[in-house]
Amino acid sequence: MNLIELCKSYHQDESGATSTEYLILLILIACFIIMVVKKYGDTLGKKYRSADELVRKEVTF
Repeated sequence: MNLIELCKSYHQDESGATSTEYLILLILIACFIIMVVKKYGDTLGKKYRSADELVRKEVTF
């Protein structure tokens, strides 16, 4: 098998294409989550803390 035939066989082999696409999609989703947390993290944290305080005041065990 010469080099050209070897390159053609690798080009036609798509067995890892699906996993690569899922990996790219996972990376894009992770980047989106990181951007949202960086942008809105403080605001969401404050809202969570205020909701937590309200629940702690109203609910006693």
